[in-house]
Amino acid sequence: MGFINMVSSIIPTFGRILVVMDPDDTTSENYQRVQELMKTDPQGNIRFFTTLAAAYTAAENNNDDVILLDGHSAHVVTEMLTVAKNRIHFIGMDGGGRMIQQGARIYMGVTGVATDLAPVLVTGTRNTFRNIKAENASTTDESLYGWIENGEGTYYENFMSAKTAGLDDANHAHFWLAGDACSGKNLTFGHSTVRSTNTGFGILIDGKTGGGSDTVHELMWENVRVNMSVATGAQTTSAFIKIKDTDAMLCNNAIDRFRGYNYVHNSAGTIMSYAVVSPASIVKGYLCLTDPTWFGCTGVIDNASDGVQIACSGTAPDANGGLSTNLT
Repeated sequence: MGFINMVSSIIPTFGRILVVMDPDDTTSENYQRVQELMKTDPQGNIRFFTTLAAAYTAAENNNDDVILLDGHSAHVVTEMLTVAKNRIHFIGMDGGGRMIQQGARIYMGVTGVATDLAPVLVTGTRNTFRNIKAENASTTDESLYGWIENGEGTYYENFMSAKTAGLDDANHAHFWLAGDACSGKNLTFGHSTVRSTNTGFGILIDGKTGGGSDTVHELMWENVRVNMSVATGAQTTSAFIKIKDTDAMLCNNAIDRFRGYNYVHNSAGTIMSYAVVSPASIVKGYLCLTDPTWFGCTGVIDNASDGVQIACSGTAPDANGGLSTNLT
């Protein structure tokens, strides 16, 4: 009953509840209790799983099924999980509300497979991810992303993704945004405890074929943080936000209260040249940044562009708005 009450408070209408516990936790009391509670249902459907991939396989498309992830140990994926089904709700059982280091953690190590681009690729419609952290610890050259959002109407809340290994590979990103009408709040991308020694981004905005959309449009995010550290040699090409090309966006795309943190108080850390790296002639869509602030960079954007706009509540807009400075 506790599971049902928790889920109903988040998603009033839902289908089956599927629970994932890490197999390394078999001796814990919580594991034993959940396994006993979540027995096979009267129709013979399994409701208790030891891998995220198995739970996703069992989830029914368009049924608003809920996959609950235990918040104790990491949930390992041995290959990129493509979430192509619709209306599946992934919820971490760690109490919720965390901005960073959520207990329910999806983890991908080194696979050696070029197609394992990230721990998860979302291509379905109206899926949900709450109270979850995703970590890509692969050093495989093609495995460049902490997460790939290429769905339609996906919702993220108290969510984090990070690329924590292979940061010497050019153009890695903690989150690749390619979806249609993605919404979310309280999001964190990256860690300042690991340093990019080659070009890296917090958020890569770039269209991707094969999902809900091949162009980013009608993004609606609020309270977003990028947390990173850039080494000397990568400071001029790295950025909190990278807009790949003039075809990356359509329509309005909004991020309210963006915070970019580049950790430089270390002998190996370097101030980035720009917070945003973008083409100069974006005309198909807009990225609208409301009340953003930037720490650890000297400029806001490398190319003046009508497609990237900034506004601060109650004050006149400033092309260099939001840059941090030392107190005096």
